[in-house]
Amino acid sequence: MPHTATSEALLLDDLTQAQRDAVVHEGGPLLIVAGAGSGKTTVIARRIAWLIAAKRVRPDELLGLTFTDKAAEEMEERVDLLVPYGYVDIALHTFHAFGDQLLRDHALKLGLSPHFRVLSRAEQLVFLRQHVFELPLRLFRPLNDPARFLEALAAVFARAKDEAAGPEEFLACAEELTRLAGDSPADDPRRAEATRVRELAEAYAAYQRLLRQADAVDFGDQVLLAVQLLERHPDVLAATQRRFRHLLVDEFQDTNYAQFRLLQLLAPPDAHITVVADDDQSIYKWRGAAISNVLKFLDHYAGVRTVVLTENFRSSQRILDCAYRLIRFNDPDRLEVRQGIDKRLIARAGRAEEEPHLHVFDTVSGEADWVAQTIRQAIEAGARRAADFAILVRSNREADLFLRALNVAGVPWQFSGASGLFAREESKLLVSCLKTLADPDDSLSWYHVASSPLYRCPMPDLARVLALASRTNQSFRAVLRQAEQEAAPGEALSEAGKRRLGELAGDVERLLERSRTLSGGQLLYQWLTDRGFLAALSRGERAEEAAQLQTVARFFDRLRRVEELAGGRLPELMAHLELFQAMGNEPIDEDDAWADRVNVLTLHKAKGLEFPVIFLVGLVQGRFPTPQRHDPIELPEALIKDILPSGNYHLQEERRLFYVGMTRAKEQLYLTCSYDYGGKTARKVSQFVLEALDLSSQSPPAKKASARELIDRSETRPPLPLAPAAPGRGPLRLDPHGVDDYLTCPLKYRYSHILKIPVLRHHLVVYGAALHKAVETFFKRQLQGSPMDEAELLRAFEAHWRSEGFLTREHEELRLAQGRETLRRFFAQQRETPERPTLIEERFRFQFEDLLVVGRWDRVDRRGDEVVIIDYKSSEVNDQGAADRRTRESLQLALYALAWRALHGQPPTRVELRFLETGVVGRAQFSDADLERAASRLRDAARGIRAQDFHAQPQEFACRWCAFQPICPFAFQSP
Repeated sequence: MPHTATSEALLLDDLTQAQRDAVVHEGGPLLIVAGAGSGKTTVIARRIAWLIAAKRVRPDELLGLTFTDKAAEEMEERVDLLVPYGYVDIALHTFHAFGDQLLRDHALKLGLSPHFRVLSRAEQLVFLRQHVFELPLRLFRPLNDPARFLEALAAVFARAKDEAAGPEEFLACAEELTRLAGDSPADDPRRAEATRVRELAEAYAAYQRLLRQADAVDFGDQVLLAVQLLERHPDVLAATQRRFRHLLVDEFQDTNYAQFRLLQLLAPPDAHITVVADDDQSIYKWRGAAISNVLKFLDHYAGVRTVVLTENFRSSQRILDCAYRLIRFNDPDRLEVRQGIDKRLIARAGRAEEEPHLHVFDTVSGEADWVAQTIRQAIEAGARRAADFAILVRSNREADLFLRALNVAGVPWQFSGASGLFAREESKLLVSCLKTLADPDDSLSWYHVASSPLYRCPMPDLARVLALASRTNQSFRAVLRQAEQEAAPGEALSEAGKRRLGELAGDVERLLERSRTLSGGQLLYQWLTDRGFLAALSRGERAEEAAQLQTVARFFDRLRRVEELAGGRLPELMAHLELFQAMGNEPIDEDDAWADRVNVLTLHKAKGLEFPVIFLVGLVQGRFPTPQRHDPIELPEALIKDILPSGNYHLQEERRLFYVGMTRAKEQLYLTCSYDYGGKTARKVSQFVLEALDLSSQSPPAKKASARELIDRSETRPPLPLAPAAPGRGPLRLDPHGVDDYLTCPLKYRYSHILKIPVLRHHLVVYGAALHKAVETFFKRQLQGSPMDEAELLRAFEAHWRSEGFLTREHEELRLAQGRETLRRFFAQQRETPERPTLIEERFRFQFEDLLVVGRWDRVDRRGDEVVIIDYKSSEVNDQGAADRRTRESLQLALYALAWRALHGQPPTRVELRFLETGVVGRAQFSDADLERAASRLRDAARGIRAQDFHAQPQEFACRWCAFQPICPFAFQSP
């Protein structure tokens, strides 16, 4: 039977009075003003659970919206613990994910296909670069550097979408400016502005057309097109409003105009909507966030109830008092003054009362070294773990000195700023490998690869080769060729050096030959596999090696996305990969759980996080606050809908950012700066430091390093051991595929689900995935009332096809033809005996003891009292007995049936495996005893994973088809 929800009384048991008032609000619009550390996530999760427990709303009528995937996942985990029905129908999404789902459900109404591609910001730049000469540009496409303004154009298009301004509104703005300019002289600024805006508007319209032709959207479209869908299609709007009777919105102060417009459409003035906001933490004006949305909410919705959360569960009172003293300099534009409420935070954390520390240095290197050494000393003393510390910087570039200081001090770190992935040593090596293949005369890349763990060439030999290359104006590669043919410089090289450099030259030549048929990613994977690089890392037991594998896995993921967008040929791939690097768009994930490291974050990235010890660094005028800078290409003012405050809005936003940084600290807060950051004049301490600490404007004395300290800074300390991360919070999360992987081979589970080692997709996987997506799209269109014809079905198959893993081009063409023929038979069968599924690709989540089990049913049919769970397979099974046996023995199907029983109180009538190639259908019925056996196997997998038992379990058949067989040291070997 389904589990029962937490009782109403227990949901309120440990809440403050203000939190309780927010949770039990009966209905109508509610504004929760939640100060930093006041437990807003707890309140939202409890409110969702209370609305369900008190039967005020059904789970499928709730919609929760957040700003980050991490916030949505955390909300989901908390709600799962409070509402252990495992309801699949509680919709908790980011704004962009919700918009994306809305667009895919109604893609045809917008002229899109349901499988459109979403471009990241870096991919958007790649796309613009590919089509730069298809955009009607003159001012913004100088022929001596056609790509100069691409990033600025992408930014202005994104800002237009933040303001819910499509190409039509942009063009109308240009027309109005042209009208106002009239017959003014050519040098009149109004005429120049009208010309500028018209070029931007026409380029914007062309960009949107090109996206549609490519069946792609960008991040801004996910919200803008959702708004247009609801505005232009009343039937979709009415259906969506009926579905979601209650909305809950986190971080409402960070919504932009388009997001608020989406909320207004979803929740009309008489709707039940709860928004959580703190105007003092609004820090995203630069990406369109409109702090005035909080005031507009109070105007748009009648009878809004306001609940203020001021009890802080994070920081000490002294830290909170300093932060409050600072933020009051934003009066009278703050909500506290405008609405006459009290927002002063009161500490309930029971922290030791320690004043924030101010440390001023004579040079920035002294500042960075002191921070790094202070952290190392605390770790060595056993008082702290590395993960207890965070260094917060105002911008990405300011992190470099602190990262170098941490390296010298031997302190492990992770940088969640904009260049995190490509700053890793493993990523730099992989880029050098690709550069060596793309440009064999790139001597620095040859040197990097030769000195790396791939070859470990003796450094004296490399120095000789590089010196000779420099003296003779030859490339590294040319010198190696010369060494093969002549005695010099080979005579000067060691035997090990000759051998390893020879291996490198041979590997490059061989891979260049293979580049005729393989993509850059495939070549790189082949190189790493042949040299045993991935195998060596996968055998390692230390956290450092796991961290390196994580980096390699992420690099291959980004590489795959670039190849899918722009093709995999080496020259084009390298051009676009360098654009990714220059864009700095690939941060290390915030939830890295594989190591204990100091977190170095930009202040914007620190939002929503907390740490025992915070170092706020670089706190001088001109750096924090930064001077106000205008975008290279400004959005026309007529398109901006935000209401600006009466004060200096840039300075106010900077002050809020400083406030956010201060309120991340739980126990200790260090404020640091120096008088010398380069340049002729000494810097002044930031006005925010003076405001927060109530200091005079006189410059505090600086700490000066002694001569010995200056010398000692060059000493590199031995690295501290990288400790394993603390166990994750919440229940263990498993899916049927993960359970099956673990029971097949625990080491395979570690490789796939923990280390995420990159693998080349096997052609069977490519084939099966494309068939599966085509069938999924077919049935989804059927459920939407717009059935596909045969040609559309084949196009869906081809859209999901990937040219990976096939033996030859001929092999790929034969498989494509086979897939088309399979789908033609499927289409004919469906036309003869039409079937209408109840659910397609339906997500499920349920609590099983102390586990959270998640997954998706391919298809569910409900016919009266009969429930059939169906899974599709692309393997060729012709025998009915074999099909029935595979169905009966399928652990995946048994777990699907277990999920259905957990959520609906009884098992499905039967399960089916449908083999698309042959049309054979395997059938089975699972008894309660069968499901208990599946539950027992689920427990076995969970027990082993929790115990970190990842031993190898080699078996001939399993190893033969395992993607990790080439790198696994335990793979089955035939006698």
